[in-house]
Amino acid sequence: MATIYVCRKCKHSKGLRCALERGTGATVKLVGCQDVCKEPVAGTKVDGCLQWFGGLDRPERQRALIDLLKDPRPRAVPDALVKARAPKRAGKGPR
Repeated sequence: MATIYVCRKCKHSKGLRCALERGTGATVKLVGCQDVCKEPVAGTKVDGCLQWFGGLDRPERQRALIDLLKDPRPRAVPDALVKARAPKRAGKGPR
């Protein structure tokens, strides 16, 4: 089962959290601000490395994140999430 970290301080994070809980069996953990502020922000492991994504208030990005979480061994970031990726936080755990 995948774990996803969602920033609790971001605007619209409650909607993202609800969408993730409905659409996946992933464990959703609320974390503090990640200082990448493309609201809302979430992080999960992709190919063994924690990746952070911002701007997840867009429905196509939420669907891509749900598909990523449903993949038992995610190897690559879906196209819809490539520009949403926060390289500043890549590989770093939640604060």
